[in-house]
Amino acid sequence: MKKIILISVFLISCISLKAQDSYVHAAGFKGGPSLGISYKRFMWPLNGVLEGILGYNFQNGRYLHLTGLYEYHLFVNYSTNLYGGGGMTLGGNKDKFYWQLETIVGIEYIIDFIPFTISVDYKPGYRVLDNEFVLNEFGISLRYILAR
Repeated sequence: MKKIILISVFLISCISLKAQDSYVHAAGFKGGPSLGISYKRFMWPLNGVLEGILGYNFQNGRYLHLTGLYEYHLFVNYSTNLYGGGGMTLGGNKDKFYWQLETIVGIEYIIDFIPFTISVDYKPGYRVLDNEFVLNEFGISLRYILAR
């Protein structure tokens, strides 16, 4: 039984390391309630990713915001990732400032024949200064792979 567990852990590690080589960093556009520019960078040796988003929210008070997220990617196969994580957003307009703690879950697909990724995610948050939850943060991203 101990050998089976060790072999399983080794095989899963090999699969994860190979899948992580699919790309190192990518940049593109993110849409949803807010539109913005997104940048994603894989961190070695874990399946961790840092993502930054600079966006503008057209719906909820016209806010400009900057988001930083840490995500953990679970590689389903070479081109499909499930991910989850959390982070923080700072934003505001001429009348108001907000600070939002966020979680994120999503799925990402790496297109094999062209250097693009597409992802769909859900990113609910909690606005600390306003003491309110923000639950309408669905998004779709299209990113160009800058380095593999």
